[in-house]
Amino acid sequence: MEVNKKYNDYDLKKALARRHKKDMFFTEVKDGPTHSVRHHSKIDALSISLSWLNFSIIGYEIKVSRSDFLRDEKWRAYLPMCNQLYFAVAPGVCDPAEVPDVCGLVTMTAKGGLRIVRKAPWREIDEPVNMYKYLMFTYLGANPSGSRMTRAEDITRADRLAMWRDYLDDKETMREIGRRVGGKFSREMQTMMKKADMYDRTTIDADERDKALYEICKALGIASHAWRPAEQCLREIERMKGSGGITTKMEADIKNIHRMTGDLVKAITPEGGGEGAV
Repeated sequence: MEVNKKYNDYDLKKALARRHKKDMFFTEVKDGPTHSVRHHSKIDALSISLSWLNFSIIGYEIKVSRSDFLRDEKWRAYLPMCNQLYFAVAPGVCDPAEVPDVCGLVTMTAKGGLRIVRKAPWREIDEPVNMYKYLMFTYLGANPSGSRMTRAEDITRADRLAMWRDYLDDKETMREIGRRVGGKFSREMQTMMKKADMYDRTTIDADERDKALYEICKALGIASHAWRPAEQCLREIERMKGSGGITTKMEADIKNIHRMTGDLVKAITPEGGGEGAV
């Protein structure tokens, strides 16, 4: 038998909670006080129907591995705690024939739901008073979750009205905070958008400046990748003012032409040892 290890205890408890969303649903329920007895039983999950006429308690023993199912012997202690007892298992953990006759079987589906494989028989039980006390002491404490008053104080209509007024006042306060935060967020977004637009314009201006500087360098015969090309361009322009508008490159070209001309003259005159020499 292949065991599906994809599911864990929490997955099964969530599926059971969804199944009993209209009932009272509890997990890890004990059959009495733990401080006064050395041994107690603790069932994995338990639902109690909210009905006087069709009152029922359904217990679940969760198993996600075959080895855990095979060595379990605690399930008998859960029978006095519920009218129906089910094994809630992951797929492949056990066969229906392996489940005790007094118990039922539910298994997880591929979509994470539950399927009743075999319905558990109904059993009449004595009222589990100690279990009821455990649930009351555990889930109905002196200061219930979310209340600003102790349970003894929260018994009159005026007290309940005061609690709801506080709740509505808090809700109004939170709404005002949300409005102010939203307004500040909107203003900051507008500021950021303006900065982004300014950055875009600055980037465009910088690109146009670089292109213009490249053309000036090219016209003046200066390498655009030279050290501080703008300063070199300014010096070249100042030098041109005193030299009749001749650039350094033009001056270098003239000198080069003059040198080449001198070499040519030397090559063709007798004194230079050229073809005309005798």
